[in-house]
Amino acid sequence: MPKVVDVAEKRREILAAAAATFARHGYRGTNLQRVAAAAAMGKSSIYHYFPTKEVLYGALADTVLRHEAELFERLVDSSGPPAERLAALIDAITSLFDEWTKLGPLLVDFLREPRGRRRVRDTFRRARAALARLIGEGQRAGDFRHGPPEALAAIVLGCLDGLFLQELVEPGSTTKTRVGRMLREIVDDALRAGSSPR
Repeated sequence: MPKVVDVAEKRREILAAAAATFARHGYRGTNLQRVAAAAAMGKSSIYHYFPTKEVLYGALADTVLRHEAELFERLVDSSGPPAERLAALIDAITSLFDEWTKLGPLLVDFLREPRGRRRVRDTFRRARAALARLIGEGQRAGDFRHGPPEALAAIVLGCLDGLFLQELVEPGSTTKTRVGRMLREIVDDALRAGSSPR
């Protein structure tokens, strides 16, 4: 009987191996042979799923960005009071800084391509839209201050991305537990009903 291959699972294995290989060797130092070795499979098998390094790289970047957008949407749409969901979202994002900074340089390179810029814009839009929904819900419940939810969401997202950028440029510059806790407190103070801009 011929062996049945789970194509989706095999793609996930290759992408995981590619993530580790790109993070270790960078874009220029990575080739399909190295990815194949990391995935414990033959180079010809890699070609079946990803015919070139460029195709593999694009698929990996797409996967990382899609995961980020889906994480925002999943946590925003979970159950519980809006303030608690926002705190959980901040915790979840800051806990991923180590993982994301390994692939950060690749995503920066991805931004140089028109397709990459479109993909990153889509990720930002989905994340902002999810945050705006959560903030709007908190406003309707009387928990969050008044103001355009989209603008408030952009500010919160800017805080998260600013911390990520610091960690990308200077690994270890943020202590995830401390930074996550302080960011939760700052965002809670800023969004709490009754607060007002200075």
